[in-house]
Amino acid sequence: MAKSSIKPFELLVQYEQLSLKHKVRSEQTQDKSAWSGVGFKIDEFNYALAIDQIVEVIILTETTKIPGISSWVLGLGNIRGNLIPVIDMKSYLFNRPTKTTAHTRMVVINQIGGQVGLVVDEVFGQKHFSAEQKCEVPNDNDSAYNYVENAFMEEEEVWNILDVEKLINDPSFQNASAI
Repeated sequence: MAKSSIKPFELLVQYEQLSLKHKVRSEQTQDKSAWSGVGFKIDEFNYALAIDQIVEVIILTETTKIPGISSWVLGLGNIRGNLIPVIDMKSYLFNRPTKTTAHTRMVVINQIGGQVGLVVDEVFGQKHFSAEQKCEVPNDNDSAYNYVENAFMEEEEVWNILDVEKLINDPSFQNASAI
């Protein structure tokens, strides 16, 4: 039985060709998109953050509880030697704790003084929206929309664009002490 083998150099050439095809497709998508980011779910709501606002998306890390702090702060997490606060976004927005599942992720963002980890129910990956998909943000007092700067409609689903600046500058977010 003869076994066909691919030489390492030939394999690298194939990978390069596949990569170049992907890059062209990616550039075409960016030209058509009005907005690109990463989509995720908090409770039953779809949110997204611009890619340049995200440091990384990781599996929820173990946290160390901090006494005298609000329940929506899960504690401090150690990310490659850096201690960062870990925030349960479902608890912060809706006063219900996130149930940790295999899909639960932490979206790490920058803020003044360091990074913060936002715990979300599930991450869906990259989202690209065109200008035609932009829709109205509901104008109600629902906490789901407190930090939404705009929204896009995709296949009958609304994707709320999270306003990170508004979130991290909100006095209630900055003051996490339990009262």
